[in-house]
Amino acid sequence: MQKGLITLLTLFIVLLQAALPNFGYAGAPVVHLSPKPVWLNTYKAYDKKVSSRNITNGYFYQLFEEQLHVEKQADYTHIIKEIVSEAGIQNGSSINIGFDPSFERLDVHDITVWRNNKPEKRLSARSFKILADEKELSRFIYQGSYSAYCILDDIRKGDRIEYSYTITGRNPIFNNKFSQDLYFQSSVPFAHVYKSILVSPSRKLNFKSFNKTPQASVSKKDGLTNYEWSAYQVLPVEYFDNQPGWYNNYAYIQVSDYSSWKEVTDWALSVNPVIPVTNGKLAVQIAGLKAATKGNKERYFRAAVKMVQDEVRYMGIEMGEYSHRANSPEKVFNQRYGDCKDKSLLLASVLRAGGIEAEMVLVNSGIDAGIDKFIPTPNAFNHAVVVATINNKQVWVDATISYQRGTGTNIYFPEYGKGLVLKPGNNGLTTITPVKTGKIDLQERYTITDEKAKVPFIVTTVYTLNEADKIRDKLASSSMSETEKSYLNYYTKVYPKIEQTDSVTVIDDEENNTVTTIEHYLISDLLKKGKETGRFEAGFYANYINDLLPVIPNKAVSPVALSFPLNINYTIQVVMPNGWNIEEGHNEIKRDAYIFKSQSSAENDTLSLNYQLAYLKDFIPVDKLDETREDAKKVSDNELSYSFTFTPDVSKVPYHFNYWMFLAVMIFAVGLIIQAIRIYKTETKSLQFVHWRYQMPIGGWLILIALGLAITPLAIFAIIINNGSFDLSKWNLALPGASKAFYKAAFTFEVFGNIFSLCYTSFCFFLLIKRRDIFPKLVIGLYAYHVVFHFMDYALLQAAGVKLDTDDSRDVMRSMIVAAIWIPYFIKSTRVQKTFIMPYPVSNYAFDTNIQPQTEGHEQEIKGDKLPG
Repeated sequence: MQKGLITLLTLFIVLLQAALPNFGYAGAPVVHLSPKPVWLNTYKAYDKKVSSRNITNGYFYQLFEEQLHVEKQADYTHIIKEIVSEAGIQNGSSINIGFDPSFERLDVHDITVWRNNKPEKRLSARSFKILADEKELSRFIYQGSYSAYCILDDIRKGDRIEYSYTITGRNPIFNNKFSQDLYFQSSVPFAHVYKSILVSPSRKLNFKSFNKTPQASVSKKDGLTNYEWSAYQVLPVEYFDNQPGWYNNYAYIQVSDYSSWKEVTDWALSVNPVIPVTNGKLAVQIAGLKAATKGNKERYFRAAVKMVQDEVRYMGIEMGEYSHRANSPEKVFNQRYGDCKDKSLLLASVLRAGGIEAEMVLVNSGIDAGIDKFIPTPNAFNHAVVVATINNKQVWVDATISYQRGTGTNIYFPEYGKGLVLKPGNNGLTTITPVKTGKIDLQERYTITDEKAKVPFIVTTVYTLNEADKIRDKLASSSMSETEKSYLNYYTKVYPKIEQTDSVTVIDDEENNTVTTIEHYLISDLLKKGKETGRFEAGFYANYINDLLPVIPNKAVSPVALSFPLNINYTIQVVMPNGWNIEEGHNEIKRDAYIFKSQSSAENDTLSLNYQLAYLKDFIPVDKLDETREDAKKVSDNELSYSFTFTPDVSKVPYHFNYWMFLAVMIFAVGLIIQAIRIYKTETKSLQFVHWRYQMPIGGWLILIALGLAITPLAIFAIIINNGSFDLSKWNLALPGASKAFYKAAFTFEVFGNIFSLCYTSFCFFLLIKRRDIFPKLVIGLYAYHVVFHFMDYALLQAAGVKLDTDDSRDVMRSMIVAAIWIPYFIKSTRVQKTFIMPYPVSNYAFDTNIQPQTEGHEQEIKGDKLPG
């Protein structure tokens, strides 16, 4: 689409050139051949070359000379460049001289190629090709400038190319006022730099140096003041990617004969006064705006802004004096196009016609607040905006921004820092109060139903304030099919098998200035088979955040620009059956220039990965580059990625023996066995025993107890095996919705609890067979332990977030019912009291016939047993 626009613009230029006289064009651009001016200074030649280690592009400048005659409006340039390699032949064998024929004359004085210290004259008018030099076409600006190109034949390694020319004439818009920047550095090295200015003593020049410039030598020549500067062995300035637009580390001097900002204000007001609108189509339009807004100034303000921003397209014809002079508001409105000053003057005029105080303001969109470092000059500005006063509130408006919406005076304005308000008497720059910036809320939602089904993927993005303005303009500049294709291509890079299932939905709330876009996709390859059978894997990466992180060159020694203002809230949501098994995580990096936050959490079946990135300034200072580089790497490598495994059927996962768990269980079991032996051998000294003939056999309800104690260890052993107690995969299982730490704690508690129950139950069964006196107390403890164990196991699993079924709650209830029945029985049953009377060691008592019974009724044969109560 951009190529098509440039083609249309090129056609427009061809048609425009046919009508150039209407714009004050002086004729076809011509290269004149003439001798050097007679007013030039002479200086001592310098023959030392640039060190080979500093040469770039295969050539260097032996001499770069500029002499300016302010009163004659003439700029003389003399250059000698030496080719040192084949690369230099490619890069340095042409001459390119830019000029504006509407007010400038180009005179070439000499072209000489020195080979083996012998001169070869190459000057010829036919050697030059004159081409339109429209570098700003992509920004819809036509300047009318040209370049005279001379491509030299037969240039060889070691040749020196020497040429000189003079450009005479200055833009008449400045009324013979002079201001210019003198640069002493470039991207290539200079052996010798010479600059001079000849000026009338009656003209007071103001100077300001930047980045260590040479000292000026001041003298008198032919009744003029002569300023001269010389620099030797000037190294090139290294450029680093992502430097801020305002950053200028070249050595240069700003020269201006404007003594104050008031002079600049007065000049600008004389060039672009706000013109009252009294008739024509624009007056009719203004009358319509007044009628529609019924005297409400805020509504009138918004209607006027919308008309100028959206109905008058951005296009600049900046030839000659129109580089700074705006066209009349009536003309701009009728032709429906204009550049920044055209649209700003139109808007200011329309606002004033509605009773709103409004002025044009000159700003620099690249330098921002740094403009106050300059001495007064019109060249300090590159953009025009408007400031209006509505209900005692100052409102700033950029008329070149399209599709700004909202109500009243709530309108976004870029942080241009400071501006020169074109109001009579103004003698200083005005600080522009920053306004509230917008935000982008981006949510990506994946819904996984199983490992085979395509995953629905919905992207919802909400833009507010200036972000809404930008996306609204972007959507208006492209067709919906182009937009959908662009969005789909973005995600195709991550998911090759993604498909779009519906058109992009756009919801534009103009009153609140928010735009919402909704995208609908299906992804076929989100879940990929893992290394183990039965496991699937998926991962996410916050590419959107990563693309916005600052890129800091390793050896950068200059500030790095940030995409200010920026405020992104990016959320990835993944819906999974049975929920998630994650621990909440949070991280934050807070610096003066930026804030990054990340957070991971889960609620029910939804995983949320949230990332926030905000830029608080427009650059990273040099002393913070290392810190920022480390922060960006940390975020990119560690904070933006998330992966998980999905196990639809745990039974399909291969078995891996957990040796560490098995070893721990064996040690625990041995400890329990040793303790059981110690308890079994403990003598009950306080017990008085009856004759062994009166000990009752195991019978009655004790038969059920015996069967239960015999079967229970087998059942517990089966549970231990079937539950994968020694399966490493089960230990590492990521259960949806479960905390890893709590899950492993519950898993460990269950394994060791079952082992304890197995040993305890077996020991009780052994004591029952032996009819030991300590059996009733220990079996009561066993039933109580089962209640506590099942209850704590249930509580731990629930705390871990494991989804429980009815069997888990039944285990708790079953253990409580069993304990409620048998614990009272063992406390009150007469049969229990008569059956379990064998102490240890049996050899001391079992066959001692001299022991007499101590309790009445023990001599009687007990034939029955009954439950308590």
